[in-house]
Amino acid sequence: MRSKKNTALSLVLALAMALSLAACAAGPKTAGASAESADVGDLALRPEGEAGHIYKNGDYNLLVPLEYDELVIVDTESGAEEGTLFTVSEKASVEAAEADGATDPQDGWGWLFSVARIGADELHEVLCYDMSGAYVFARDSAEQYFMIYHPSDVRLYRQGDAYQDAMEQWTALNEWATTAAETFLAENADLEAFERGNSMLDMYLARAAYQGGANYTLSTTEYGPMAPNGVEAAPYAERLMTGVDVSYESVEPSETPDGEYVVLSFPEENMRFDFFVGEGGNYVREVWYDGRENLMKAVFADGTTTANGIAQEWYDALVAANEGDTGNAALGYTPDDLVGRWAEKIAGRGVITVAKAAEDGKYDVTVEWANSAFEQSYWEMQAVAGNGGVLTYENGKHAIRTYDSDGKYTEDVRYENGSGTLYLNSAFEVMWEDNIDGAGDNAVFVSVD
Repeated sequence: MRSKKNTALSLVLALAMALSLAACAAGPKTAGASAESADVGDLALRPEGEAGHIYKNGDYNLLVPLEYDELVIVDTESGAEEGTLFTVSEKASVEAAEADGATDPQDGWGWLFSVARIGADELHEVLCYDMSGAYVFARDSAEQYFMIYHPSDVRLYRQGDAYQDAMEQWTALNEWATTAAETFLAENADLEAFERGNSMLDMYLARAAYQGGANYTLSTTEYGPMAPNGVEAAPYAERLMTGVDVSYESVEPSETPDGEYVVLSFPEENMRFDFFVGEGGNYVREVWYDGRENLMKAVFADGTTTANGIAQEWYDALVAANEGDTGNAALGYTPDDLVGRWAEKIAGRGVITVAKAAEDGKYDVTVEWANSAFEQSYWEMQAVAGNGGVLTYENGKHAIRTYDSDGKYTEDVRYENGSGTLYLNSAFEVMWEDNIDGAGDNAVFVSVD
């Protein structure tokens, strides 16, 4: 059996070897970067034994394994105005292109990948269209999103026989590049994983969510097609988009369920998506403008949410907006049905409590949402009854409560003019639309009474 002393000695020797390798490679490795960005003393030894060189750009780190460090150039300046943090290229391709005078930046010889930071508005815009070679993989607490970009063609540059001779190295670098997003997420602790897909379904959901005035309808056989009529699509569309919580897999047409479905239609593009009720409620059929069809199955991380359930909630909201009280009232709900405690469906960190107030037709509502062991987001409001199982409120208060070890708290009031709506969907779950900062977006609350 290996002793603890020998194991510790092995780790020390491994780190010493990594430092030795870095010393042999002294000198700037970053094209056009600042002295801070090219600091060759920033080395890391991961628990699994991988030694790497950490490049810095401001608060962000990029780990390049030492086995590839001599082979690449890491640029932290090109594209900085557009939010690019790191651009990584094969050094030999860059040098070979420069030797031949092939220096047009548009060619991007040797380019392997880039990491960039963009805002929410820019992300929403790009999600609406084809994003070949690009995807979002992380976000921070300031709602900044992190993209990784890969070339859609081969950027290897060599002359004559040297091209084939370089292919093995080029292939290895590209295989490493496919892991860059995962590594970047691990090296920057203030980021959390965030994903969005770019399938046809994802693009059209993004258009409904983010393009003002997007022309779409939702329809069932119960009430027929319904236009948005002011209903915000994002709280529903985002829960259907490919991401950390849901993925889609193509399946054979023979799996198409029988029975009813909710239709999401974009008449101007002649595209539609059918969300089937049957077979678990997770089959989605896309019908293209040219008649082609593709059947997919949604897989939700929580194992309980269904694609049809979300589509039905969305439709219920449109019915309520278009037909007055035919939405939740048609489901037989009353405001009293919201009375009780409701916990956020996936993690359970958020709890809504609804109680009848002394005055008829009014309800006292609180929302408690744990941010950490010692911090809580807190809302309180008095709501009035609407049509069906709907409560609306104004002058809601939002505060951050910070607790000490004795359970006492201090309160930082963020606003006292909150407004919004709480209502029951067709699955008898509470939905919360917060008009100030969208705190209830993408959340579903189930009864815990």
